Amino acid sequence: MGIGLLVRIENIFRARDANWGLARCPLCQGEIPHDFNKESLLRCEPCSWELTWAEYQKSFRGKHLISTGMTVFLQEYAQKYPVARSPQKKMILIDTLIHRYHWELEGGLSGPGARDLIGGKPHEIIDFLNNLSYSGKSSPEILETRREWLKKVEKSRAQATSAAAERSRKKAEKMERERLKRKVREEALARRREG
Repeated sequence: MGIGLLVRIENIFRARDANWGLARCPLCQGEIPHDFNKESLLRCEPCSWELTWAEYQKSFRGKHLISTGMTVFLQEYAQKYPVARSPQKKMILIDTLIHRYHWELEGGLSGPGARDLIGGKPHEIIDFLNNLSYSGKSSPEILETRREWLKKVEKSRAQATSAAAERSRKKAEKMERERLKRKVREEALARRREG
């Protein structure tokens, strides 16, 4: 898992840098500046590797490769994990990073920040984190933390449900307004034809 997180972090930084105008060659990791023009050819001279910016961008689009304000923690993990000697130190680094993402939900309550770190659908991430973080042998303090987390999850789900209902209501109102406008236009057109 630790190496998987490290690879994910590298991909997060690669996507971030590319979105800031500096793509990387997948063969030699050389930097390739670009101007965001979809047809522009990204070319690594030493490797002769090339791809359009549009195709390169597709390689990370929709994969939630976002640091969501966690850049410092990701950099810390990327620096410390490869040099951690013992399995215990590595596990502490993994645990610390995951918990930082796990609790990020507290900020915006729109979805778990761990989605960006681990990858997956929100409900899969929440289940993964809950199974990883809590067990029947957890201390009372840990179980209280779990109860707090579950309250946040429920609040997030309630907010998401409420937002979806509001979007549906607004969409229905808009469709009704458009239907009424069409009806008025059709009636006016019919009157003109009759008159």
